[in-house]
Amino acid sequence: MKQDEFFLKVSRALSGCQMVEMELKLYLARAVALIKKRLGDRMPFGMSGDDFQNHSLERLITQFKKFSDNPELVKRLNKFKDERNFLSHKAIASCMDPHNGYQEWQASSLDERLLKIEKEATDLFHEIYRESANFLAYLWFEDEV
Repeated sequence: MKQDEFFLKVSRALSGCQMVEMELKLYLARAVALIKKRLGDRMPFGMSGDDFQNHSLERLITQFKKFSDNPELVKRLNKFKDERNFLSHKAIASCMDPHNGYQEWQASSLDERLLKIEKEATDLFHEIYRESANFLAYLWFEDEV
């Protein structure tokens, strides 16, 4: 695999990882908004979606676990986090030799792994959204209590 092709595959996989992080942030923001809506004026509740904006993927998963009753999805997210960390911190470096530059054979060996990360990111993105569908109607359509 040529260098440009490799970097494109890495960027596609990384963009999928960013979409998962974004969907987790949206899920958490919506969950907090519903809590705030349901509490009304009965009790102060100072959390908002902004509280999650700068969280790492690991921290987002930890928070998601507190707002979701889907241990299988949490398990998948944790496994995904490990792959995303590899992709973000080691994949490119593993294909670069300090003396000889880009190592095409090493990049080619990562091809299947990159495709799996990209596919899992897409699947997780949709699964997180489906999870939020469990409560979105209450947030958007339920009368104020």
